[in-house]
Parts: sequence; C-alpha cells; structure tokens
Amino acid sequence: MNRIIIVNEISRAFSKKLHNCYYEYSPNFHSQPQRFFFERRFEQIKKICPDIVFQPNKKSCELNGKVFAWDAEYELRQFGECLVENAQNRLASRLSFDCPDSFSAFRRKLEPHLPDHFNDAIEPTDKDVKNDIDFYFDNKRLPHSYLETRNQLTGKNFSSNFSCFLSCGALDVRFLYNCIKNFENEYGESKSSYWLVFELLWREFFYWNYKKHNRLYFSDLGIKGKLDFQPYKKYSFSILRRASKNSFWNAALNELEETGYHSNRTRQLFASFWIHDLNFSWRSGADFYEKNLIDYDVFSNWGNWMYIAGVGASAQKRHFHIVDQLNKYDPDRDYFKKWL
Repeated sequence: MNRIIIVNEISRAFSKKLHNCYYEYSPNFHSQPQRFFFERRFEQIKKICPDIVFQPNKKSCELNGKVFAWDAEYELRQFGECLVENAQNRLASRLSFDCPDSFSAFRRKLEPHLPDHFNDAIEPTDKDVKNDIDFYFDNKRLPHSYLETRNQLTGKNFSSNFSCFLSCGALDVRFLYNCIKNFENEYGESKSSYWLVFELLWREFFYWNYKKHNRLYFSDLGIKGKLDFQPYKKYSFSILRRASKNSFWNAALNELEETGYHSNRTRQLFASFWIHDLNFSWRSGADFYEKNLIDYDVFSNWGNWMYIAGVGASAQKRHFHIVDQLNKYDPDRDYFKKWL
C-alpha cells in the first residue's frame, strides 16, 4: 500500500482520487487554537475519507519527492539544499516573468495573465466552507463593503475570514477567485470587490518572491542583505505581557492567545509595535505568529514581517503610531472592550 501524507492542498490531494493509498492528516501546530482548528478540519476530512489517520507534527512529510507542507523550521533545517517542492494553493502555476521585489511591479505583470475564470478550480468539499462563501457573496453581498471595513480591528463581517481555509487547503484560491468574478458579473464590479483580488495578489506575491530569494526569507537581514541565521529569541505570552503595559499590545496578545487570529490591521500594528517600539527581532515576531496563527502561511507571514521591518519587499520601515491608528480605525475602542 502506498503512503500519502496530506497537510496542505487538501482539496487538490483528494481530487486526484488516488487508490490503494494510506492517508494521513499531518498538520503542524503549536498552540491550543491551532490544535482545535486542525482537529475540526480532521473531522471534516473524515467525512470524505473515513480511514484517514490523524498524525500531527511529523518532521518528515515527503511523497515521491513532493512535500505537502512547508514551515520555517523545516526550511531552516534544510537551508535551501533540499530538492523537494512543496504543493501549493496559488493562482499561478508558474510565472512567465522574473518576480520583482516590488509588489506593485509584480501586480502589473501578473494581472494581465489572470483569466476571467479558472476552469481547473476545485469546489470545496467542506459544507462549512461552502456556507461561508454563500453567506459572504450571495446572502450579504459583502464584497461591496470589503474595502470600507477591512481595516477594522473587530466587528461583524468586517473581513472575509477565508484565510484559514486558504492556508490549510480547504479552499482552492482559484475557486475563491472565480467566486469574486462571478459576484462582479452578477452584482457589478467595484473598487471594493477588486480589493479582494488585490489581497490574493499580495498572497501570491510573497510566494513567488520567496521562490526567488528562498532562504533569505529567514535571514536576519531579509532579502536586502547577506545570509545571517544567527539565533533569535523566542517569547511566551507571559514574557510578552511583561514587556509593555500598552493597552493595544495586551489586548492583541489576549485575542491571539484565545483565538489564534488577528485582523489585517491588527497584524500590522502588532508587528510595528514588536519591531519598532519594543525593539524585538522581526524574526522573533514571525516565529511567534507561526506558533499561534490558525491561518499561518509561511510565505505571507515571513514576507509581511520583513516588510514591516524594512528588510523585505520595501526598504521603508513601517512604524505605525498606535494611538493615531486606533483613532482612525477603532475610535470607540471596541477592540479594548472586547479583549482587555
């Protein structure tokens, strides 16, 4: 009997309808929210594949030279010397151009190559994912308000919340792209609906930029310098709470510890405070998110932390003034009321 390990690209792996295979669901997790999330995913997968076995946190995930999962720890051990290729959940299978280090330049080059509709998109098998898509696109028509709400720190339906399903493979990004295009065909295009595609392009950019720079994504100097894998300090929630009494900081720690999630704006503010106010290593922050986010994607995570630190896609350091940001995006301090 052949052996197949499924960690990412769940829908694509099942779509191949491989026979006489032993299926293992082997996600990597560290925190309780991550564990609960993947246990819930496992229960959904068992409905499709009743004989599948739950084998989390395996160190080796190889099948005929392919890897169905990728994390920073594995990449650091290999230092780019491993020849295996990770299966991915991406819009583009390959690029017809050299990936630039600028997102704007990447977007201008890739967008003309994107189809109006992906014919090979895989429909999700999970009813919960289907229900979320129906709710977001048809029931509430939320793409028309996404641009106005995406920077909120908390609230109802302010974000699409598809990232966790994209990162674990339960939702094919090409299927989600088709959903956006179908919505625009039925209800009209808008800058807001386009911004959903814009965010998918950021996700795409970090993957292809990683393919260009490889292990520099985990180097202290980022893609702007030479390789430097000096050790970085790792932090617990208790240590981080003692690091600052700042209200936003502690509310964000509470939310992350309980839910394994931060909104897009919270992530930027949290990373900025970590790097520029507390003077912690950006790699320490990327590692902390890796250990706690339920929607962790290695390329977007490490790429975004580099971006805030000014050693990634942009040389500009992103240092946000927390109070000004809260006054703009959370004037009533609803975030504090919920998480402090």
